[in-house]
Amino acid sequence: MAKFRVRFPYLYIAFGFLALILAGSLLLILPVSTKQGISYVDAFFVSVSAVCITGLSPVVLESTFTVFGKAVVLLLVQLGGLGFVTVAVSVFSMLGFRLGLSEKFLLEETLGNSASINYKKLFRRVLLITGGMELFGTVVNLIALSGDYSGWKLVGYALFHAVSAFNNAGFDLIGSQSFIPCADNILFLINTAFLTICGGLGCLVINDVFTAHCWRKFSVHTKVVLVITPVLLLVGTLGIFFSEWGNIGFFHAFFMSAMTRTCGFSTEDLTQWNNATLLLIDFLMFIGAAPMSTAGGIKCTTFFVILASVAAFVRGKRPTAFRRYLTRDLVFRSLLIATIGFAIVFCTGTAVCAADPEAPFAWVVTEVISAFANVGLSASLTPTLSAWSKLFLCFAMFLGRIGCLTMLLIMRGRAKNDENDGIRFAAAQISVG
Repeated sequence: MAKFRVRFPYLYIAFGFLALILAGSLLLILPVSTKQGISYVDAFFVSVSAVCITGLSPVVLESTFTVFGKAVVLLLVQLGGLGFVTVAVSVFSMLGFRLGLSEKFLLEETLGNSASINYKKLFRRVLLITGGMELFGTVVNLIALSGDYSGWKLVGYALFHAVSAFNNAGFDLIGSQSFIPCADNILFLINTAFLTICGGLGCLVINDVFTAHCWRKFSVHTKVVLVITPVLLLVGTLGIFFSEWGNIGFFHAFFMSAMTRTCGFSTEDLTQWNNATLLLIDFLMFIGAAPMSTAGGIKCTTFFVILASVAAFVRGKRPTAFRRYLTRDLVFRSLLIATIGFAIVFCTGTAVCAADPEAPFAWVVTEVISAFANVGLSASLTPTLSAWSKLFLCFAMFLGRIGCLTMLLIMRGRAKNDENDGIRFAAAQISVG
C-alpha cells in the first residue's frame, strides 16, 4: 500500500494523458471527423501529437479532417497544453471539492515543490491568462489573415492558430507546407512568435511576473527563465542566420529560432537546410523552454543548472545562481534528466533507422528530437515513415510530455524508504573521464 501511495501520483499523470490520447484517437477515427477516412495508426498519432502538444502529423489536417475533426484536435491541444492535472484540479476546485494530501502531493510533483504557492489562485490565474492570451492572439490573427480568408473560416483559422501557438502545439490549417505560404505575412508571424514565447515561459513565471511586479522580488526560477530565454533565442537567431547565409532573412531566422522553443511552425523548407543548421535546431529543440509550461525538451532551467555547475567546477567554486547556491540534488536531477533525454532520443532514433533504413539520417535525428521535445519541426519525413516508426515517435512524444523524472519514478517501483537504506557500503574507486 505504501508503494502504491508513492507511485500513484506519477501513474495518475501518465494514465491521465494516456486516457486523453485514447479518447482523442477514437473521436478522430469517427466518419464525422474525416473527409475520406483515416487509419487508426494515423488517428492515434495525431491524437498523441495533439495531447503532447507536438505538432508532427502523418496527414495534412486541412484536407483530412472535417470541421468536427479539427475541433477535436483543437480541444486536445488545449487540454494537453494546460496539462491533465491542471484541468482536473481546476474542475474539482470549481465544483467545490477540497484538495486532499494526495492531490497536493500530485500538484507539487507537477508544478514543483513550492509550499508557498496558493494552487487554487494559481490555477485561476493560469486559466485567465491562457484565455486572455489566446483571445488576444485570435483578434490579431483576425486582422492578419483577413486578406486571405473571410467569414467563419477566418474566425476558425484565427482561433485555431492562436491556440496552437500559445500552447506550443505547431498544428496548422494552412496546408502541407506549414507557414511557408504565409512567409510574407509579418503581423501573423510576429503574433505567432509572441504567443509561442509567452506559452514557453511557464505558469510559475507568468504568475510571478503578475504578482511580484519587479525583478528584485522575482524567484530564482523566474530570473533564470527570463535570462536564459532571450539568450537561447539570440543564439538560435544568429546561428540560423549565419549558417544559412544568403538563404534566409534575419526576421525569418528569429522566427525559426522562436519555433525551436517547441512550437514547430516553419516558414522554411528544412529539407533544403545544411546539416550544420539542422544540428543547431536539434540542440535548441532538445533544450526546449521552461518547466511547467506548454513546451517540451529537457527544459532551459535544466540546461542552465548544468552550465552553471560546469562553470563552477572549472572555477573551483560552488555552483550558484543569483546569489543562491545550487544544491547537489538539483544538479543531480538536471544531469539525470539530460542523460535520460539523450537515451530516449538515441533509442528512438535507432529504432526508426532500423524500421526505415532508407530515411536520411539527419532528417531522422531532427524528427526524433522534435518528437521527444514536443516541437513539431519536420523535414516532411513523418508521412513517409512506416507504421512502426510512427509508433516509436508516439512513444517518444508521450515520454517527452510526461517528463523524464516522472517516467523514472514510475519505473523505479519502490517507496522512498528503500530496503537497503540502512546498509553502508565502502566508497567505490573508479577512474572516469
